[in-house]
This record gives sequence, structure tokens and C-alpha cells, in this order.
Amino acid sequence: MNRVPVPTADPMPLPGPVWLMMTLLLVTFLLHLLAMNLSVGGTAIALLCTLRRKSDAFAGRLAADLLRVLPVSLAFTITLGVAALLFVQVLYGNLLYASSILIGAFWIAVIPALVLAYYATYYSNAHPGRSGALWLALGLLLGIGFVYVNNFTLMMAPQRWLAMYRESAAGLHLNWSEPTLIPRYLHFMLSAFAIAGLIVFAAGVWTRSTEYGQWLLTQGSQWFVAPTVLNYVVGMWFLMALPKNVLLDLFTGNLLGAALIGLGLLLPLAAIMHIVLAAKTEKTLLHARLGVAATLLTLVVMVGLRQLVRNAYVSPFVHLSELSVSSQWSVIALFLILFVAGLATVYAMLRPLAAKPADAVASRAAAGD
Repeated sequence: MNRVPVPTADPMPLPGPVWLMMTLLLVTFLLHLLAMNLSVGGTAIALLCTLRRKSDAFAGRLAADLLRVLPVSLAFTITLGVAALLFVQVLYGNLLYASSILIGAFWIAVIPALVLAYYATYYSNAHPGRSGALWLALGLLLGIGFVYVNNFTLMMAPQRWLAMYRESAAGLHLNWSEPTLIPRYLHFMLSAFAIAGLIVFAAGVWTRSTEYGQWLLTQGSQWFVAPTVLNYVVGMWFLMALPKNVLLDLFTGNLLGAALIGLGLLLPLAAIMHIVLAAKTEKTLLHARLGVAATLLTLVVMVGLRQLVRNAYVSPFVHLSELSVSSQWSVIALFLILFVAGLATVYAMLRPLAAKPADAVASRAAAGD
């Protein structure tokens, strides 16, 4: 008999079928992940380039380009993160609220930390030659990521809650006893740097006819390949740190889990190969498209695999199929319409923003800069 104390699920019925809520969770989390990767990895690259600006003029130019983008990407990170968090609360609210209480002081601190990091990116954009605010922004973003990994791993371990609460109810716990905590965190942060490097690489592909574009192409490919290779080691560490019952659930009789793990191993290799070929051969555009496509598919696979791992962790405590549902299709339809319209609006807003660096490069080239 299961004697682990777990809060009962919210008695209010779900506003839509479980499969729809889960789909919206995965989609919004994927979009949040893309924005987060650019924000965290882009801040790291901007800092690195700021420190190199005196010895490398292109590094200073890239730092300035990234600093114009970071406040926007961080705003999208926050907005899309709220959307994903809401769907987590809809499906796993009884787990998330309990774990959030245990790390409450750190969880609440995320809000002022985000505000301060947001301001730091604006300050850095206004003072591109200074690195202090960038150090602060990067440290805060890395710390916020660590808090989130703590909460979402603790959410999946109700068997630890009672002992932690009896030890202290001050909300100062972190989930140090979780064996996957460090590899999971490193996996996310390395991915952030790699995806930001890929975005720099894509900017280089776009402006490859210029000297600056060629520099972006080379640097971006290196910043993508190195952390991606390192992530193989971290990924294996993470996989081996999973509890035996979770590993058995993924590998035994679970064709989807086995397929996703296989794709998760093969797709990054394909991405690395095509990004290297794009930087070294004349078929830059073809290999760049294939490399970016393989990377995006890798993210989709990883999001799906992450959910399967979560399912295996919480299956003894939560059965989503048992949640009551009272579908509100008119509200769901309105949400989907506004969601698609919002994505279209964001795309329309980002096109001019993305065009500015290319125009600036072209104008500098024409002026002989």
C-alpha cells in the first residue's frame, strides 16, 4: 500500500482533455526552451565577446548585436515560461505546489532575480563595453535555472517531502539527494550555449558574403559543436543516474522511449556533421539547413523524452487518466486562435529585428568598414 503523503488533485475538472493539455504543455515548453537557450547562451556568448572586444573587432560587433536581442529574448523566455508553467500546474498542480513550498524561499526569489537580470540586459545594451552587468545577468540566469531544476525534480519525488518538511518548514530546501540533479542541470545549460552558438552560426550563414559573416560562421559552429559533444558525456551521466525503475520503464516494452533515446543519440551527431560541413565546404546553405533541422528535431525528441521520464517518476502517485474533465471548447478555441495569432505577431515583429544586423553589415561593407 502506498503510504507516501501526496496532496489530492484539484477537484476542479480540467478545461479540456488530458491529451490536449499535455500537447499544449509540450508545445509551450518547447517554445520557452528556444527562447531560454538564446537568453542564457546568448548572455554567455555576449560576455565572452565583450571580454574579447579589444583584441577582436568582430567579437565586439557580435556582443553589440546580441545585446540588442537579449532583452527581447528574455521577455519571450518569461512569457512562454509562464504559459508552460500554467499547464504544468493544470496537470501536476498537487505535486508542484508541494515541492514549491519546500523550496519556497528560492522559488520566490526567482521573481526579483528575473527582474534584475532583465534590467542588467538593458543596462548592458546601453553600455556595451562594460561586462559587470553581463556577469550579473548570467549568474542570475544560471541560478534561476538551478532553482527550476531543483523544483521540477523534487516535484517528482513525493517520498522525500515529509522528511524534508519535518527537518525544516522554512522553505530553504534544495533537492541535493536527487542523483540526476547536477547532470540534468548541466544538460540544460550546455544545450543553451550550443543553441545560442547555432543562432550565431545561422546569422553567419545569412551574411556569409561578408568577412564578418564568415567569422560568425566559424565561431558559431565551434560554439555549437563543443558543448554538443560535451553533452554526450553529460547525457550518459544523466541517463545512468536515473532510478532503475525509470530506466526499465524507458527501455523495457516501451517502443516510444527506446525510439526517442535512439534519436536523441543519432540526431545530434547528424547536426554536428552538417554544421561542420557547412563551415568547411562550399555547400554551406544545404548543410546549414540540414544541421538546423536536425537540431530542432533533437529538441523535440528531448522534450518528449523528458515527459516520458516524468511519467515514469510520478506514475506511482499520479494518474492523469483519472482526472475529471469538463471540456470548455469555446474557451479552448479562443485560446488557440489567440495563440496562433500571437505567434504570427511575434514572427512579424522579429523579421525587422532580424533584418537590422544584416542591413547594418551590408551598409558597413558598402562604406568599406
